[in-house]
Amino acid sequence: MSVGGYLVLGLLLDGPASGYELGARASRAVAYFWPITRSHIYAELPKLVDRGHATVQHVVQETVPDKRVYTATDAGLHAFRGWLDGFNTVSERARQPLQIQMHFAQHTSAEHLLGQLDQWEAELRNTLVLCQELLAEYADHAGRSLTARFAINRAEADLAWIGEARATLS
Repeated sequence: MSVGGYLVLGLLLDGPASGYELGARASRAVAYFWPITRSHIYAELPKLVDRGHATVQHVVQETVPDKRVYTATDAGLHAFRGWLDGFNTVSERARQPLQIQMHFAQHTSAEHLLGQLDQWEAELRNTLVLCQELLAEYADHAGRSLTARFAINRAEADLAWIGEARATLS
């Protein structure tokens, strides 16, 4: 199973949910360090059911379309714990599209790059606000507060780098 599949299973372990609800849960809980789309979530849910890691219940609704509510099974919890306990990849090689632009900066204008930096800074500031909220919300969850702290530290480091980049480009 892919990391994305385990991510969906982990979100489901927080409680039964529809695909839409899992998307909302993901955007609040993990998107700051692992973006996942609703279409990916919807693609993973039937796979979890097929593996026996989740069950699905059709819920009839009167004023809105019916929905499917997924629940993690004991087998799903066991598989998730096995994945966590067996996970041994700690190195990260994140892709940074802006760094490609910086590397080849001689082929574009400083104004363009400064505009890109402005956009990235705005995203980072939004991440900081979200993660500060999550840090307070996750006070009783060591692992979750650590991921929020990681995102805060990374965003602060990226903001410092943006300051250096602006000074160099200006």
